[in-house]
Amino acid sequence: MPYRFASYYVIVCIAVILAGFWQSYFSVWGEVPWQFHAHGVAASVWVLMVLAQSWTPHHGQLAIHRVVGKSSLLLFPFLIGLALAVGAYVTLYYRALKYRRKVWVHSGYMLATPLILLESPLSRVFTTWVPGLTIQGPQDFGRLMPVIVLAMAVELVVIAAIWFAYRDKARPFLVAGLFIVAQMLTMGLLSDNALLEGLLVLIAPVSSPIVVLTGMAIGAATSWAGWQAGKRSVVPPTGAAQPA
Repeated sequence: MPYRFASYYVIVCIAVILAGFWQSYFSVWGEVPWQFHAHGVAASVWVLMVLAQSWTPHHGQLAIHRVVGKSSLLLFPFLIGLALAVGAYVTLYYRALKYRRKVWVHSGYMLATPLILLESPLSRVFTTWVPGLTIQGPQDFGRLMPVIVLAMAVELVVIAAIWFAYRDKARPFLVAGLFIVAQMLTMGLLSDNALLEGLLVLIAPVSSPIVVLTGMAIGAATSWAGWQAGKRSVVPPTGAAQPA
């Protein structure tokens, strides 16, 4: 099976998420609004699911691997419900389902999904714990954007390391890398952009339930479309009568 040590990579991602969101979420669990829980729980369960998916095939648990994999069809709409990088998630998960019978491609796309989650907690780790990057008040707000870019650069380094280790087999990670680069360029080119600011002002009054339900609808459509795209084509038996 591919990526024999992938479970350790996912454990590192989990550690970064715990460290990055400890002060603002996990340590104040009972005080945050439901929108935080909706995204936090879905994202946490998703990464744990990827951990299970990366561990089970290497320990003779293919039946559990398949059951957990099918559960992702139901979980994915909740992940999309409040996620910002919808395009990346939809693309990676759709292709993971479509190519689920090609183990290298399928596992690569599934393992790439935590990277999309990682920028936010990693940047928080930097601003909380790394000297010279910490944000302790308004006077430090100028560090925020460079730190976010630094976090995405770290993600690209991880992708480069995986690529050098596995080359063409790791192409799904390059797809994730393209989304990360696009995000970096968008943040650089569209900051203080009047059109973008107008769009955000237009979206801001939309109620949270509508945003969540729209995201869930996109996620459900992705689960269905990806599953259908990955189905085996039915080949008629030799000698069967052909339609006129």
